[in-house]
Amino acid sequence: MFLRFACVTLLAGAVAAPAEVTDLMCTQTAPNQYKLTYNLNGDSHGVEIFATNDPSGANARKKILTTSKTEATVTAGKAGERMYFFLKPDHGLEREVSIRRLPLEGTPNFRDLGGYETTDGRFVRWGTLYRSGVLTPLTQADMKYLSQLDVRVVCDFRTAQENAESPERWVQSPKAERVSLPIGGDQKDKNSGISKLLAGNPTPQQIQQRMAAVYADFAVEASPQYAAVFKQLENDHLPLLYHCSAGKDRTGVFSALVLRALGVPEKTVIEDYALTNKYFLPAMEHSTKPLPGSASSQMAGLTPEQKHALMIADPEALRTTLRSIDSRYGSFDNYRRQALGVSDADLEKLKGRLLMQ
Repeated sequence: MFLRFACVTLLAGAVAAPAEVTDLMCTQTAPNQYKLTYNLNGDSHGVEIFATNDPSGANARKKILTTSKTEATVTAGKAGERMYFFLKPDHGLEREVSIRRLPLEGTPNFRDLGGYETTDGRFVRWGTLYRSGVLTPLTQADMKYLSQLDVRVVCDFRTAQENAESPERWVQSPKAERVSLPIGGDQKDKNSGISKLLAGNPTPQQIQQRMAAVYADFAVEASPQYAAVFKQLENDHLPLLYHCSAGKDRTGVFSALVLRALGVPEKTVIEDYALTNKYFLPAMEHSTKPLPGSASSQMAGLTPEQKHALMIADPEALRTTLRSIDSRYGSFDNYRRQALGVSDADLEKLKGRLLMQ
């Protein structure tokens, strides 16, 4: 009995052991050039770096560098090819990293949720979960790039009206399925929350306060739609992409829900949400092209300050949503079980598919 207990204790300790390679970042600096940054901890003083176009790392790995530095600029793959990098330290477990935002011409906020660390020392798999804004502006070059992802399901949170105003298509593939899961009311409805607010010439602060309330409403009122995405994940329909118009609000709330369910700390969840300010906000504020669909009509007549308040990803809005979940359900786990229909057994299956050591 003692030996069995000791063995379990050792295994538990191994899972919780700190990673030797941490703080990984990958930035694409040219069509086939990447800058990798990371830290080395513990007994590790160097890494071997491997490159592949296979997110699992099982095929076509190519060793491209051995270094003791914590920053490297490497050449890998071909122009237009999605690459993944595996860093094997001289002590400890290897780690994987890739670019966070995909380099697309038509939509600026298409991101991979891979690489985020959970509280139990595991990591979200790269090339498995994607989030984005509207897909209507995707170019032929974008479609060619995205065909590498082998996405099986595209979950669309836009309303029927948004779809009618900005119809979209996905990569031609016999495996790809589009699932419509509309969240939100008719944007032309003058009595709807946001439309009514904007008609009253609100201050930027009022807009941000209202957006926080809308997010909290999404978590409760849109829980059936969010639950449907979790069901797709439970059924192993991966890789999976979900999106709305900007890839910020409806998409941002679901991203928070799935990352929290997997055990990603709230601080990291908030940081992922705020990346929209790095990718989407500058692109929209400096673009001469109108936003696709009804978003443009919502923006008409607003001051620059009001537009900024409507487009910004305000971390406080997401924090308010998570606190409202705690208040209403007692805990996030209760919300996950009751509102999203994800049992503890379901969650373990999800973690097995979506996480790696």
